[in-house]
Amino acid sequence: MNNIARKLVLSALTVVLAVAALGTTTFAWFTLTNTASVQPFQAQIVTDTGIEVSIDEVTWYTTLTEATIEAYIATTAFSNFTHVTTATGLSGSFYTLGTGSLDPTTAGWLQIPLYFRSNSATAIDWTAVTLSSPVASWTSDANFVAANGSSILALGSVDIDASSSMRMSIQGSANVTTVPTSTVVVYEKPASTYNVVLGGDGVTPVDYSGTLSTGADGSYNYYYAKTNTLVTGTDLVVVAPTITTISTVRVTELADDLSYGTTYAGQIIIRIWLEGWDADAYNSILAREITAAFTFIGGTRA
Repeated sequence: MNNIARKLVLSALTVVLAVAALGTTTFAWFTLTNTASVQPFQAQIVTDTGIEVSIDEVTWYTTLTEATIEAYIATTAFSNFTHVTTATGLSGSFYTLGTGSLDPTTAGWLQIPLYFRSNSATAIDWTAVTLSSPVASWTSDANFVAANGSSILALGSVDIDASSSMRMSIQGSANVTTVPTSTVVVYEKPASTYNVVLGGDGVTPVDYSGTLSTGADGSYNYYYAKTNTLVTGTDLVVVAPTITTISTVRVTELADDLSYGTTYAGQIIIRIWLEGWDADAYNSILAREITAAFTFIGGTRA
């Protein structure tokens, strides 16, 4: 077992032990001493013919494998995912829930820069994505209302997909031939048997602090059922607007740039995080495995 694999397994075991010690009275967003280490993390990034991708601006590939991405992650400060939220998906906009307030945080999400070069493509389009986790059963120890509105009885079983609570954003640049403009796309999984779409507009606070409503079902309702209290500070949460399907999404335009030995070059930044306010963010997702895959093709800039 290599060092990165050993590190991931150790991280998962640490979280499992922490959850065993804490019991199931709280869930990810409100367990301020806990982290959701959805490890091991698997990822693969594939590009179209005529496009090469790099993670370090030195070695270029048509496919970034899991091993390459893991090796990069091992060189960064990333250790695990924690309960965070963001209104934009950009660095500098991530927060965690403190004591009655939202506190800025600079850790708890995964960030991967990608560099593209090509002699033919002048833009990069995102055309496919996979975000998945094995569905596993969780036995509740309280009566509560699940994210989909169904009533769960104590000792009742709930099927949980850890990836339902995950988000990913891709930040790129448009109008590179004039004034570069930052663009960002945030993705969450579509509605399904195991997922209720949270959405958001990036502006309006999600105010569940006063009363329990349909929107406060799921993990928040479970917390209320266990403690008979509402958590202060959650009325400050603003979540990012998301898309739930990927067809052809323009994520960046490539500039006329010879620095990488080709005619055109550009960069995007991928960020992946656990949305702490998601209704499916139960403690039961701790130590689950997440798989992500991306496909990019070349396009023509406007």
